[in-house]
Amino acid sequence: MKADQKNGGEETTVVIIGAGVSGLTLATFLQKSGVACVVVERRDRAYIERRQRAGVVDARAVRMFEQWDLADKLLFGPLAQTIDYRLNGSSHVFEVVGEDGSPSRFCTQQMLVGNLMREFIDKRAGDVRFELTDVAIHNEEGKRPQVTYSDASGSHELTCDYIAGCDADRGVSRASIPDGILTKYSYEFGYAWLAALVEAPLTGHAIMGVSDHGCVAQLPRGPHRSRYYLQCALSDGPENWPDERLWDEIRLRLCDETIQNATVLDKFFVPLRSVVYAPMQYRKLFLVGDAAHLVPPTSAKGMNLALYDVDILSQAILKAVRDQDTTALTNYSETVLPHIWNYQDFAVWMTDMMHDAGDATQHGTFRQMTARARLANLFNSKAAAQLHSEYQRGIN
Repeated sequence: MKADQKNGGEETTVVIIGAGVSGLTLATFLQKSGVACVVVERRDRAYIERRQRAGVVDARAVRMFEQWDLADKLLFGPLAQTIDYRLNGSSHVFEVVGEDGSPSRFCTQQMLVGNLMREFIDKRAGDVRFELTDVAIHNEEGKRPQVTYSDASGSHELTCDYIAGCDADRGVSRASIPDGILTKYSYEFGYAWLAALVEAPLTGHAIMGVSDHGCVAQLPRGPHRSRYYLQCALSDGPENWPDERLWDEIRLRLCDETIQNATVLDKFFVPLRSVVYAPMQYRKLFLVGDAAHLVPPTSAKGMNLALYDVDILSQAILKAVRDQDTTALTNYSETVLPHIWNYQDFAVWMTDMMHDAGDATQHGTFRQMTARARLANLFNSKAAAQLHSEYQRGIN
């Protein structure tokens, strides 16, 4: 549904800032429900579709897409529910338990975004406006909100009822909220991950490894590639990690000299931190995903937390538009934040366990041994295994 032209400007029901996975999912749900929306995005379509992002769609999010009759259109086959936890080269394969209901599916953010583009734009003629500049939010008390922007044809103005801020950590949405409204809660872990995309497929289970030399992980990124993550110092940069050192460290931390060098397609550094901004709304603006919260990649929950926000927000918008009942919108932040904090706890638990169990340099041997005991509990305690599985599947 396209925006209406009125008095030289345009009107729509919802303006969505950002054409990533959360923005496009919300737009698809609204379009499927007959609610007019416009997505505004500063990048071009090709950039969005090729941008690499981590994560797979967990079981809770799969159920959400199934309820919208979109799972088979957007997602790929079931994900193998195993993780190879390695300690100094010793392998312990954890099998996610409780496979009732929908399994997680192998669909990275990049794959899901591409599928959403085709579903929303190509099949449903959805309105996404790319390559915009000067995007600004006007969200004054007592007035319908507006989003203004510029493109190659000039300046434009969109008047709407609601704005969804799906433009990640450094976007205009959260920045448009005046000082003193939001409280920032944050935790810095004190180290970073080097993320390297390589032309080498994962040949077995996804790996989460710890050794006396530090943490390392290998996760699938399609049939021919994988992403390695290595614990590194916050001060590290590309000059500290040439390809030869990268492969030497992978072999050292996995205690596996048989691993062969492969082409490294890209490398970037991720400081590990957890962040929550509250409340997640201001007047008619609602923050979604990374615009409101960040989790370290150790937990693999960033995309799925964003999809949870979309699930709650889409239902609240439909209630407001169809029934003129804004109660759910008013309570949006209070509804989603308990879930966010629950998975922040999981992210801290997972990150501390995987890093403390390895290199004892930062937190000492006492923390190292307690972390190794927690890791062992995943295999020795049914209760611990069940709880870990619930977090992995997103149903806790």
